[in-house]
Amino acid sequence: MKKPNILLITTDSQRWDTLSCMGSTFAISPNLDRLAKEGVLFEQGHTSSPVCSAARSSLMTGVHTPVHGCLENGLERRTHFLTIPDYLRKVGYRNIMVGKTHFGPIDSFDIQHVVGEKFSNIKDCYAEHITKHGYSRVSDHPNSIPEDLFMEAFLVDKTIEEMEKSSKTEQPFFAFCSMVSPHEPMDPPGKWATLYDDIDLPELNYIEGEIEAFPEHMKILLGFKDYFSGKPLPDDLSLKDLYEARGAIYHEGLREKVEKVRKLYYGLAAYCDHQTGRLLRFLDETGLRENTLVIFSSDHGLQLFDHGFNDKHNYYDESWRVPFMMSMPGTLPEGKRERFATWNDIGPTILGAAGIHSDSMQGFDLFTPLIDGDSSPRQCAVATLFKSAAVASEKWKLEYYFEEGTGRLFDRRHDPQERNDLFHDEAVAPIKSELVQALLTWRADIMDLQFHFESVEEVKQRLEERQKTLPKGKKLAPVATRIVNEVLSLKGSQPEERLNERIKKIDQMEYGLTMNK
Repeated sequence: MKKPNILLITTDSQRWDTLSCMGSTFAISPNLDRLAKEGVLFEQGHTSSPVCSAARSSLMTGVHTPVHGCLENGLERRTHFLTIPDYLRKVGYRNIMVGKTHFGPIDSFDIQHVVGEKFSNIKDCYAEHITKHGYSRVSDHPNSIPEDLFMEAFLVDKTIEEMEKSSKTEQPFFAFCSMVSPHEPMDPPGKWATLYDDIDLPELNYIEGEIEAFPEHMKILLGFKDYFSGKPLPDDLSLKDLYEARGAIYHEGLREKVEKVRKLYYGLAAYCDHQTGRLLRFLDETGLRENTLVIFSSDHGLQLFDHGFNDKHNYYDESWRVPFMMSMPGTLPEGKRERFATWNDIGPTILGAAGIHSDSMQGFDLFTPLIDGDSSPRQCAVATLFKSAAVASEKWKLEYYFEEGTGRLFDRRHDPQERNDLFHDEAVAPIKSELVQALLTWRADIMDLQFHFESVEEVKQRLEERQKTLPKGKKLAPVATRIVNEVLSLKGSQPEERLNERIKKIDQMEYGLTMNK
């Protein structure tokens, strides 16, 4: 049987509420709505770490941030891990990388059209493209670049070009189209800049004073200690400075400018939806759709001043929760809604579609159970940010900050806007205790299995050589042999499985909840 093609489409900084199919009452997203209708939508998609490089490194390696080592943008990951294209190359795939990487160089991509951020005047393939047409590579609002020449259109053009080349061979392809928008600058081209002008957005999810109660580690992650020092933004701030204002606090004088930035953001997300539609139409028109697994998601969301600030680096739904869907008509069910999926599941899912498996990746293969008629094996989301971790279930969201030994706890069903921190509420103390124990056990349980697998193979060889030197009938002491066998029995998904089982039981616990006014 011919192996399927795989098209992975990602955006940068795209919130879940940019999609109508995710429940947004105002989003314009016809193409992704169609993709969800023709496939499987995960209503509780979450990133592995709400920061770009950390999440993308988890995507490519299938392991969590504390294992691959990329804790933040600008920091490098450990490079000994096998990546998605490494595995796929071994079974005959042509690997295509188009767009933003931020996970370091990977040689097993056969074709690479890599670009940097839109605000950077670097020399890359997009710079060569756009300057030929007389435009600057650096863009902002208002954006003079025609929509059919802008970065996302260019990236989709390149992806289509490479998929078309692959379709003329017998070799299956893995194409990764990694868009850079709707990451700032908020620079939607053409009609997309005014798309939301007449659409009312929901009020900001913010109560004045809530930032002061953030845990200290969260304040550090958000830059409240070194940018604007947690002070309100000045009224005369430019739009550019506004969306770049890390560590700054919203105030009422900024309402008009914040609304402008928000509408530009959603217009830019709609432009990405339009470009995704072009990829889908190419697959339809060339007859590739039924033998191509399409996965769409985003590396993290963005606060857009919900809860009073503009950043990611936190576990609020606006930053942690992301779109997540996949489709393969005739193979995957159509119109199916599942609950949880995370970015650590993308690698195992892609490998599952290719008919292979990794014992060291720390996520779930979502493809295989769904084509067998089962549901997603994931019951919760788990993520890390520097010296913190969080878990989200159907009922609860717990954040825990290791150095402080404290955290935040939200009742997701009764408090979907995450305004009422219950971490110190005695009514839910037993549940909090169970959640903390489950999360810390998971954190202690994840490890670099690829390193250990490679190490024990060397130990096995040494033990076999030593055994040959012993007198006949005499065996080596059993300790090393026992440990070798135990290590070889480990699987990267086991900590996730154990966490999921514990979270299911915690969600069944009864509680007497006292909602603070």
